[in-house]
Amino acid sequence: MGDLVMNDEFLATVEGDLGQMKDRLYEPLDAIKRADPSAVGEPELIEKVEHFKDRWDHSIDQMCEATGNAQEQLQKIREGFAKVDADLAAALGGE
Repeated sequence: MGDLVMNDEFLATVEGDLGQMKDRLYEPLDAIKRADPSAVGEPELIEKVEHFKDRWDHSIDQMCEATGNAQEQLQKIREGFAKVDADLAAALGGE
């Protein structure tokens, strides 16, 4: 049987990175929203740029929801491992 190893420092880093995803994802979207689509010229191209902006906005919302859910689940996992570790230490007479 193998050993179970959990690196809380690494998981905390991943959890923090997930928490920053919203800002990282919305930054380019904000730049797109500030841009003037008419600058691309042709009406058909303007329409496609507007469509892309709307789809990007929707996709970012979905990705942010998913990363938020992943962050919450990772936090629960870390808490669960911490409890198991404390319970095991107590059972072995470490506390």
